[in-house]
Amino acid sequence: MNCKTCPLNIDSCCFKAEMISKIPLHFRNLFLCNNDCASTCSKNSLCGRDLWVLSFIGQNEKFAISNALSTMESIVNKGFSELLCYLFENAPYETRKEMWLKMTKEHSNQLYMFDALFEKECLAPLSNGINEEEIHKYQNCVLFPKMIYSSNLQYA
Repeated sequence: MNCKTCPLNIDSCCFKAEMISKIPLHFRNLFLCNNDCASTCSKNSLCGRDLWVLSFIGQNEKFAISNALSTMESIVNKGFSELLCYLFENAPYETRKEMWLKMTKEHSNQLYMFDALFEKECLAPLSNGINEEEIHKYQNCVLFPKMIYSSNLQYA
């Protein structure tokens, strides 16, 4: 998807005002863009679509799910490891699986960006690439993130 067909682009014929109505008024400008978006989105910032994906992926929102791979690409290219971990932790399983396959195929030299997730599972950092004998441990860590349970839960 490009800016010309983005439903968050106010200059686009594809603009969907009903999407923006989900956002509180004082935050709407963060998500809106126009035809100048490509020139204003710098190397160190994310576009409105990426912010949308990060905001709504955990709610299984259709637009967020359909744009998760392109947001992952943007995050990886810009080196935002914390946001990459957040994206994976909040995406539904099928989306995580697609993103993991793309990461291992096209960005295997950047799997170190998941080191914060790996550390939670007491796995060594992937500074030297994939250890083929133990990749399943890292894959499971990314595909099946641990759920945080309240200490007040009663077990039968």
